[in-house]
Amino acid sequence: MIAERTRPAVCTACGQQCGILVRLAGDRVVALDGDPEHPSSRGFICPKGAAAHELHYDPARVHEPLKRLGPRGGGRWQTISWEQALDEIAARIAELAARHGRETLAYGYGTLHGADWSIGERFMNLFGSPNGVGQDKICYAPAGLGEALTYGFGPTFYTYPVPGVTRCLTLWGMRPSASMPLLWMQIEQARHAGAKLVVIDPLATREAKRADLWLRPRPGTDGALALAMIEVLISRGHYDPAFVAARTEGFEALRDRVADFPPARVAGITGVPAADIVAAAEMIAANRPGIIHAGNGVCQSGSPATQTGRAIACLVALSGNLDVPGGHAIAGPPRDVIANGAAIAVGALDPVQRAKRLGGDRYPFIGAGHADVDAALARRWYGQQGVLAWMATAHEPTLWRAIEHRDPYPVTALILQHHNPVGASPDLGAVRRALLSPNLELFVSHDLFLNATSSLADYVLPAAHWLEKPFFSTAFGVLGFAGDYAEAAQAPIAPEEAHRSDYDLWRDLGARLGQERDWPARAEEFWNDCLAPAGLTFDGLAARRGPAVGEAARDPHRPPDVPTVGYGTPSGCIEFRSRLMESWGLDPLPGWSPPALFAGAGADFPLVLTTGGRRLEGFHQHAPQQSPYRRRYPEPCVSLHPETARAAGIADGAWIAIETPIGAVRQRALVTDAVGPDVIHADRWWYPEGGCAPDDPYGVLAVNINVCTDGADASCDPVFGAWLLRGVPCRVRALPAGAAGPRPA
Repeated sequence: MIAERTRPAVCTACGQQCGILVRLAGDRVVALDGDPEHPSSRGFICPKGAAAHELHYDPARVHEPLKRLGPRGGGRWQTISWEQALDEIAARIAELAARHGRETLAYGYGTLHGADWSIGERFMNLFGSPNGVGQDKICYAPAGLGEALTYGFGPTFYTYPVPGVTRCLTLWGMRPSASMPLLWMQIEQARHAGAKLVVIDPLATREAKRADLWLRPRPGTDGALALAMIEVLISRGHYDPAFVAARTEGFEALRDRVADFPPARVAGITGVPAADIVAAAEMIAANRPGIIHAGNGVCQSGSPATQTGRAIACLVALSGNLDVPGGHAIAGPPRDVIANGAAIAVGALDPVQRAKRLGGDRYPFIGAGHADVDAALARRWYGQQGVLAWMATAHEPTLWRAIEHRDPYPVTALILQHHNPVGASPDLGAVRRALLSPNLELFVSHDLFLNATSSLADYVLPAAHWLEKPFFSTAFGVLGFAGDYAEAAQAPIAPEEAHRSDYDLWRDLGARLGQERDWPARAEEFWNDCLAPAGLTFDGLAARRGPAVGEAARDPHRPPDVPTVGYGTPSGCIEFRSRLMESWGLDPLPGWSPPALFAGAGADFPLVLTTGGRRLEGFHQHAPQQSPYRRRYPEPCVSLHPETARAAGIADGAWIAIETPIGAVRQRALVTDAVGPDVIHADRWWYPEGGCAPDDPYGVLAVNINVCTDGADASCDPVFGAWLLRGVPCRVRALPAGAAGPRPA
């Protein structure tokens, strides 16, 4: 029998980054446990973290580089070496760039999947292409950008409460018991110490059932609700006039704007009774300090997204909860540790190339407006550049159109990492057409598995799982928004088979394309360079068993920076009326109007679709492949109210059709009062155990709800292009007896 040994590590199965203990028998991981000595997670581990080694050892993993034989999606592959794959890919990139310009190469990446997540942006900046595409548009950036435009930094909505100090907690479009369990545990402690809990969510979540007050707005109407709550604060005098006069700009204009959103009117927009709107605003006002935790529920609403973030940010500031103990902390970026734009070499990208970023001509913050925000933040945050570079990636729906139609220019090469847009992105038909287009002359996927997207690639490269990678974080990968903070951990195991990390892929591809000097041999050496200004090393930080925070993450010999302004806005004040929004030709005040899709929907689509409700066991594309998840959730379900089901003749458990103006799918009906009569909630779905049929890979076109969501410009946020995943007009109908979803292979 091989003796077991234990190695501390940090889990990146999601963004919580819990400390874990990896149990090894020889070199094989046999179990994962929570680490009771880790100061943040204190022994907690969730189901997907505990089962992460099952994902690592899944027999469906890709272990060697694959080169396509025959047509895309045909399922025929040739096994080749990494050297051959990289030589051919690099040569093809060089040839296409010479023909079309360096912007012809695009790069897309999913959410956190290891400490080197998004490091390909460094390669892209050094190469000279502006077309790195992240998931920022629908993963917290609308809320964070709304904050940055209002008070010069974000996100602050993730601030942890201080039990016994924080007196009110609002969860707005957020289910931390499933998405941020460490935050939820802290919220529970604050509740037990007397804090009030307000939940704003259309679904009857665990949090809603524990709330002192639960508001149930129609999906997508959150911005109107926030404006009504501001109206209550102003009209009833629940704000500090001295603070407003000394620290803010545009109060009178905000007062006039919210006069158009009184609770009585907003009740008709949101479905929330006017008395509940007033009660929520007064509960927040009467229980200071407080924190409003706004989540992806408000970020995935399409055209209103950034303005909703702005409205909630104004509510935070006006209610007296900004930058006070127990309230929202404006931590800023790390002072000395290199993170954000500096880590990904944003300064290396030529401004002429930067101006070609896909979507930059339509969405100001992606385009020239990003420099305006950068300049404002630099005045407050130590002169740093690219602090919000992670929010300003290219626009993914525009990428698919650029590939298919070569407009505004040809995008002929694409590299995706841990990203399954045929499944995750809106309007899957458009995504699939682009990936199958002959205009896409090179398509590379770096992933753990063959999936609905990677199965269409020209090359599939075997990716390392996070258990095979060292860990480093300045809050969330290379994104530093928690102030002076850094954490590191050694890789639990060495990469197995032919798996390579994100860092190693870009290092080796960069070496073939003129970037030899820009990539240290090992990721740990690169992170050493990031830590050096703070007097830290990767190995020393990894030995800490937890993050270095505050003075421990700063250079003790450097005198403190003294900001010249109070906030990172053009005025240096909290801007209820945004100078930058006005300069971009957009409404400078927070406002709300529904996505354009509703204007043409009318009575044909009487319901509102929401999607993406979190389960603790699942996180984006990989965790739902774990066998415990598949056993518990074997098929996609759409939740609908008993009244809705009765009116449509739908029985619980039957397969039904879900239709929007964009498309239609079928899922199993789950009849429940967890949703209101005018709302349905549908699972995002694909069958990882299914086969890659050319006409419908893994069943996504039949059952994945993103067939029904929208990435058209008219439905996207006008500030930076957040697309529409929640709050979509829809209808449901019964299917003939015996109808079913696709059968997994």
